[in-house]
Amino acid sequence: MSAGFFSHAAALEQDPARVSEIEAQIVQLEREAGELDTTLQQVQSETRSFANEVKGFDTEIKRREVEIKRLTLAIQKAGIEIADRTQGISTLTKKIEKGRHGLAASIVVLSAVEDDNPLTVLLKHRSLSDFFTSLYNLHKVQSDVQEKLAVFKDDRTTYERERDDLLEYQEEQQTLKSLQDVERRFIAQKKLEKDELLRLTRGKEAIFQQLLKSKQRDIATLKSQLFYLEKTGITAEEAVALAEAAAERAGIRTAFLLALLEVETGKQFEDGKISVGTNLGTGNWRRDLYECYQSIGKPKTAEAEKTAFFRITEELGLDPDAMKVSRRPNYGCGGAMGPAQFLPSTWLGFAPRVARLTGHNPPSPWDAGDAFTAAAIFLADAGADAQTVAGETRAAKTYLSGQPNCSKVVCRSYANRIIALARDIDRAF
Repeated sequence: MSAGFFSHAAALEQDPARVSEIEAQIVQLEREAGELDTTLQQVQSETRSFANEVKGFDTEIKRREVEIKRLTLAIQKAGIEIADRTQGISTLTKKIEKGRHGLAASIVVLSAVEDDNPLTVLLKHRSLSDFFTSLYNLHKVQSDVQEKLAVFKDDRTTYERERDDLLEYQEEQQTLKSLQDVERRFIAQKKLEKDELLRLTRGKEAIFQQLLKSKQRDIATLKSQLFYLEKTGITAEEAVALAEAAAERAGIRTAFLLALLEVETGKQFEDGKISVGTNLGTGNWRRDLYECYQSIGKPKTAEAEKTAFFRITEELGLDPDAMKVSRRPNYGCGGAMGPAQFLPSTWLGFAPRVARLTGHNPPSPWDAGDAFTAAAIFLADAGADAQTVAGETRAAKTYLSGQPNCSKVVCRSYANRIIALARDIDRAF
């Protein structure tokens, strides 16, 4: 991230009025989005006609434009938090370093005094008064060491919390940017579909109704809707077949599962560009998973994920060094496996159920069928088995954040994008 961006974000942080303005604008855009969602629901509940189809396209495009504006503001807010945490960490790091030197100096003094036995200390002093003064000073040094040690521990705890917050905001900002790219591509596709509709029907209702009757499963439309999944080497036809099987096993909607996997795949950007072969990844377990978690001060997580990864590859008879995982991004760590992007420890939690449903024992996170099934089970557990918008929204938020009631803009935008895409996929079936 450029220094220019941080200076801009810091400037915003120094202007509370600007921050309040951003928050007010987000609230206003959320109201507009809600009104457009209501319009879309009304249009889709009515009998399909040429006029309604065009109105649906126009409303959906406007809805996505509102979403992009909202994401832009949310990115600005995340940038402010990143700049604030970065500055706080820098200040705290200097304080910790200064405290460390002070603590070291006090320990040296204390060590030098404590090396002498009581008799030697007594002989060094001309009088008992000097001796007791020395003991008093020793006690003060000991107290000083204890106080500095307590402050040092508190500062380290605060540093770790601030560092974790920084990583969270960086991840949130990157996800928001990726969702923006997904929304832009969606708008472009909607405009193309509208133009194609106008070309084919020439604006006539009768021709539109003939088109509806002639369509069964619109693979051409599905290909456009599953753009990112196809970039991984899974064709639209294969993705639909795998999703249908996985969704049926878990009791969720096929369109919802496909939409989530498409959006999840679309999030996996490197410098704004989708990595071809995302389902296999471009990372390595050692660099992007194990060493990464070690470098950000999470050795227990590093060991747990390494152990889980080695268990998975050993059970599958695979060379761990040859198996690709998601690459470490510019925030947090990588190490997610396969189309469903599960971390090793998470995968192990779902593997027994995947095996029972697919018959693959052990199942593989790099196998599309197993991965789709694992994602479907996760979503069903999170509420998608209710097959309602509310249940699917909670499930999508859980998939992203682990929190079904997450109220952050990134959670709402992620869930809204999936629900909107699932609606489109359903219409193509």
